Amino acid sequence: MKTQPNKGDTKQILKTKISRYNPDEDDAAHFQNFSVPYTDGMTVLDVLNYIYEHHDPSLAYRWNCRAGQCGSCALIYNAKPCAACRTQIDPKKEVVIAPLVQFPVIKDLVVDLKPGLDKLNRLRPYVQRARVPERPERIQQEQLEPLKELRKCIECWACVSACPMVAEAWQEFAGPLSMRQLARLKLDPRDIEDRVRMAFAEGIYDCTTCKTCVEVCPKTIDIPAKAIEKLRAAIVETGLAPLEGHKLPLQLVKDTGRMVDKITTPFLEQVPEVSNVKNPTDEVAFFTGCLIDYRMQQTGKNILNVLQACNVKVHTPKNQSCCASPAFRIGRLDLGEKQVQINVDVFEKTGVDTVIAGCAGCGMTLKTNFSETMRKLRNEKPRFKVYDFTEYLVHNVGIERLQKALVKPQNTTVTWHQPCHLARSQGVVTEPLEVLQAVPGLKLKHMEEYERCCGSGGGVRAGRRALSMMMARRKGEFLMNSGVKTCVTECPFCAIQMKDAANLVGYEAESLNVADILARSLP
Repeated sequence: MKTQPNKGDTKQILKTKISRYNPDEDDAAHFQNFSVPYTDGMTVLDVLNYIYEHHDPSLAYRWNCRAGQCGSCALIYNAKPCAACRTQIDPKKEVVIAPLVQFPVIKDLVVDLKPGLDKLNRLRPYVQRARVPERPERIQQEQLEPLKELRKCIECWACVSACPMVAEAWQEFAGPLSMRQLARLKLDPRDIEDRVRMAFAEGIYDCTTCKTCVEVCPKTIDIPAKAIEKLRAAIVETGLAPLEGHKLPLQLVKDTGRMVDKITTPFLEQVPEVSNVKNPTDEVAFFTGCLIDYRMQQTGKNILNVLQACNVKVHTPKNQSCCASPAFRIGRLDLGEKQVQINVDVFEKTGVDTVIAGCAGCGMTLKTNFSETMRKLRNEKPRFKVYDFTEYLVHNVGIERLQKALVKPQNTTVTWHQPCHLARSQGVVTEPLEVLQAVPGLKLKHMEEYERCCGSGGGVRAGRRALSMMMARRKGEFLMNSGVKTCVTECPFCAIQMKDAANLVGYEAESLNVADILARSLP
């Protein structure tokens, strides 16, 4: 089928690189350059079709429905897996197209999906039925509701190609596509297989819940929330979990309200319950989280100081406790729901309708699990809105007012590690960078794959430390290659992990929170 040019400006020429590999002629893959006239609304598949029709009919690639339903055209466009037929070209950037990773290349952009299909087929990915009284022959409409999102999958394998844990340990972790299928079958009342034990055996606790799979999914299926965490909750009910490394933090949350033990004077014992300022322009409450309270007290003070410097009155309730992110991520819903009720009551008593989180994991949990739990238990949602610290500075304080508070120049260079729970779970992507760029004299240099998961989330650091450190080593290499000695992030867990990442590769670098950098420029 000939490519029909779209209406629009065709004067712009796209510089296009295509990965080529012919097993009969090439020892390794290489890139070939092409020039393609750009038209408005052009997709990646349009580019490939143009090259095939006008430049090289030997180019090998897959496509079928051209409607985002078959999944056959998945590939990597500008470093991200996607469905070629549904992904529009960004004319401002060079076009680089490569085959999906994790699979052997047959020719050019065509990969052999057999390794993935073999893993999936091993799980018997179909409804295993038996005529027994407790299993219905037909599924009712209301029983379909929990399955709807999970049934959208077109098996394009983009999620597997993007998953950072699959990249490190596909032998141990079956991958997001398989976990989605197991969750779909677990929720189907007709299926008689023990999908819960299958998920446990296939490494469900190896997932960091980074949501990279959601980011690249053509159907935006939230596999961590709709599949991984649902299966983990079922695994906990069977007694297979929590893992050994999860037991202590969960017990600490239950006994003390914090997931780590007390070593030095907690932050909440060092600061007043209300930090006043003259003529405040706003009034907020500060949710500290466990690590800021028990491990990173100076970061907590820096957050307070920055907010006060921006003329914001801050409430810091003394009886707040763990947000229960570890409990929700691991599958201890009972403990998580208890913590939600405790904290909602504490923060609603302040009378403040804005809560600031200094931890990406806490912020995500407050924005998602808190609302879900309150609707479930009380048929209402919390009477406060949650902001990440940098999100609040950009959208409520404003960069101009922040810049007036930051008076001391910093003649230094930093690099940024993007927390998954901040960017992919909360949509807070540009705000931390805007805040860092407001610091006088500060230079920002991105490391390679700064948005790649560091390996600390989803309970993996606590429960699967060896795999967590495998992912950390990769980040440590990126940090070392950048040559920058200061890594900045917006998550205490990521900050600890990035420090470990640097140590793993023998690179001396400090790992700081955004607030730590801002505080250096305060008067």
